Amino acid sequence: MLSSVERKIACWLLAGAILMGFFVPGLSETFRPYTFASLLSLIVVSLLPMGRMDVGEVFTLDSKVWQIVMWQLLGLPAIVVAAAHLARIDDTITILLVTTASAGSLFASPTFAELLQVNKKRALQCMVLSTFLMPVSYFIFFTLILHTKISLDLNLYFYRCMLFLVIPLGLLLVYMGIAFEIPTKAANFVEGASRRSTIVALIIFGIGVVGPARDLMSQDPYRFLLYLVIVNALGFGMAYFTAVVMFRQGIDDALTASIVSGFRNVGLGFVLLSGVSGISTAQYVGVSQIPIFLAPLVFSLLMRKQRGSSALAENGTALADMPAQLTA
Repeated sequence: MLSSVERKIACWLLAGAILMGFFVPGLSETFRPYTFASLLSLIVVSLLPMGRMDVGEVFTLDSKVWQIVMWQLLGLPAIVVAAAHLARIDDTITILLVTTASAGSLFASPTFAELLQVNKKRALQCMVLSTFLMPVSYFIFFTLILHTKISLDLNLYFYRCMLFLVIPLGLLLVYMGIAFEIPTKAANFVEGASRRSTIVALIIFGIGVVGPARDLMSQDPYRFLLYLVIVNALGFGMAYFTAVVMFRQGIDDALTASIVSGFRNVGLGFVLLSGVSGISTAQYVGVSQIPIFLAPLVFSLLMRKQRGSSALAENGTALADMPAQLTA
């Protein structure tokens, strides 16, 4: 497990990387050819620390996973569609909203969960399940409810799922078969190195994909601001609303659900959809990475403040009880 200092550094590095990729000319273009490989590497190495867990523990889905994913793919998009209808939002913007709200969790969700010290295993399970159920959510909201002309391109979607989910999970199963045969010291080294490698891979990916967002800002500042408002409002709004709804399950589960529900795999969403006219996919995906890469730092600062307040309250209660204890 990463130390608290390493987690803090990682959160700052992610935030700094996305800002550097956005503001430093030519940096994103330099990293862009490596985004595909870095994303695949990110998924593979993020799974390695689970190699010495029981197979059933990793792959068995409990009721809470289903609750989170159903809320993520059915509850939140329904709220977004209703709000867009009541606010009479333009159809093009509505399509962006529903595309984002109906997408599966980020492939990087388990990494973010580990950085924020919540349930990484559950984040992985929600990410996989929500990704495979994305077509159901898109069909319900785009075809049955909105009656759009958008259709689903399942061939490329299943290719991406095979490449980014099935193959990494297969490699995890292979590693789980040999992990207990490896000396403990060597296994600990592999797991520690993999955790640090996920941060490096995520940085490379973020810098590489944010370039189109910078180009959009210089070409059409209004549309850039519009996209930025959409991704921030949806991302942090869905994360906050999910945490409130799931809070009765405990703070750990609520934060895990907040991470997987708040920030979505919009890039894969556009891969799945065909017939989305008038929308620049790369630019919108690039803009969407800005709040995603800033989120771990924001969440960590908020959680630190919350924990500090809780500790202060506990200390205050203990001090208030001292006179009674001394009297007793």
